[in-house]
Amino acid sequence: MKKIIAFLRESKSELKKVNWPSKEEVFTSTRVVIISILAIAAVLALIDYVIKTVVFAILGG
Repeated sequence: MKKIIAFLRESKSELKKVNWPSKEEVFTSTRVVIISILAIAAVLALIDYVIKTVVFAILGG
């Protein structure tokens, strides 16, 4: 039980040292991630369409 209490105290102490991001930083980072995901999805959709078109043209489908 002493180890658990010591662990919790040390964890609390370490969490006080964390430099938490501001709401603005979180919002900006989230926006960057969402835009990146949409851009990658668009590129993959384009590549898929091109490959599908080429394969159908070759196979005559």
